[in-house]
Amino acid sequence: MRLRFVALIVLAGIGLGGLAGCGSAGSSEPAAAPPPSVIPPSSAGASVKPDDSAPSGSAVTLRGTIKNGVEPGCVLLATDSKTYLLVGGDRAAMKSGAQVTVYGTPQPDLMTTCQQGTPFQVTKVES
Repeated sequence: MRLRFVALIVLAGIGLGGLAGCGSAGSSEPAAAPPPSVIPPSSAGASVKPDDSAPSGSAVTLRGTIKNGVEPGCVLLATDSKTYLLVGGDRAAMKSGAQVTVYGTPQPDLMTTCQQGTPFQVTKVES
């Protein structure tokens, strides 16, 4: 019985002490995580349109080369500045080596089994 009581006190102390470093000085609230961002393209030969700076969930237009991922069924788009994992869209238009323009939204928090590229939900593909 005494061991349970000691363990409870220790766990309660860790829980309270563990929160001390999460916020700013004198605050008990945790610090906010920085918002997700999309890397802007280089100025020379940009293959990502200017609206690529939009936050996650905003419409973006990308231009690049289709590549197969290392995992079966994973399709990547390699731009000048970044690699995207294409989710959805017309797979017939996404042949390895093809230069395409894709429209859709970045989904950096989307869990996948592909382990490559930033997930990008495709709404339209053009050759």
